[in-house]
Amino acid sequence: MPPASPHTLQACLDSRRNNLDFLRFAAAAGVLFSHAFPLGEGKGTAEPLEAFTRGQFSLGRLGVAVFLIISGVLITRSWERTPDVARFVWARALRIFPALGVMLLLTVGVLGPAFTRLPLGEYLTAPDTARYLLGNLALNWPQWHLPGVFEGNAYPTAVNGSLWTLKYEVGFYLLTLGLGLTGLLRKGMVVFGLVGAAVATLVTGRLGFWPELYLYFGGGVALYQWRERVRMSPWVALACAAGWLVTARLGYGCRIVTGLLGGYVVLYLAFRPLGALADFGRRGDLSYGVYLYAFPVQQAVTALLGGRTAWWVNAAVALPCVLVLSALSWRWVEQPALRRKERLPRWARRPAAPVTASPESPPRPPGPR
Repeated sequence: MPPASPHTLQACLDSRRNNLDFLRFAAAAGVLFSHAFPLGEGKGTAEPLEAFTRGQFSLGRLGVAVFLIISGVLITRSWERTPDVARFVWARALRIFPALGVMLLLTVGVLGPAFTRLPLGEYLTAPDTARYLLGNLALNWPQWHLPGVFEGNAYPTAVNGSLWTLKYEVGFYLLTLGLGLTGLLRKGMVVFGLVGAAVATLVTGRLGFWPELYLYFGGGVALYQWRERVRMSPWVALACAAGWLVTARLGYGCRIVTGLLGGYVVLYLAFRPLGALADFGRRGDLSYGVYLYAFPVQQAVTALLGGRTAWWVNAAVALPCVLVLSALSWRWVEQPALRRKERLPRWARRPAAPVTASPESPPRPPGPR
């Protein structure tokens, strides 16, 4: 197979230098800054990007889109490189659940007792306390509040409003697995899915966030599928960015355009190494930790400051705390978990095939081989 053109997405993927860690961190930080507006100043407070896009997009939604676009590329590549069900599921589970579980335990066992208005015994035995831990760990039954916690905040009761996206992320992992197993992870099926998602986003709200979020994830999958033909050009990236800005300002079609035009811009920025940014994650990937811990820390900041605060105060006070927690999560939870990717649990190990002697040749004698 001839080497890929140095200007294609395929060549960029073959290179080890990229800005992926920085972009994921920037997306997670964007979610934090986006949430600072309602958490600090009250529900319904609009941020600048929402005003610019006429309510179509927030900085937090953009951060989620960036995560999913990158995920669409990397998860599809992971399956194509190692099309093994057990390894695929095990690797994805190690990335999501250990850090999520530790964060939920700390939230229920430390943050909740510190901020609840209820007596400790009543808080611990309340059904909603167990539901918060188990429901959010199961992903499909999110529980937003803990008994008596943050009820006086500018954005009351919600303890961690970021967790809703994890269900969709894992759902797209399973979709990739299903398409891979059935041989349908192909260009035609990806295009069909994108068209269906675009139509569903425009004409119906019955499917929830699935169509919209698939536009982002599927946009990454589509760009990966055409990676040998997708040329990474600064002029194309500028044209895509301009197209996105136009649809954003017009107030129509921005979410559909984000998956394709925005996807190209995200990947162009991801695979054009920019000096120190290419080494951003050398000491650790903090993006998932920032995403998990930002919302509860921001709610705690609001409570400690006595109520409504300017958005920038909320963000400035919360960010250092979130970075510390994220670094600890990476060092003591995420990194050790990821090191176990090649150590499959027993249920995932394939039994060794029995060795039988060929009838045409005698059995080999015992001894070293």
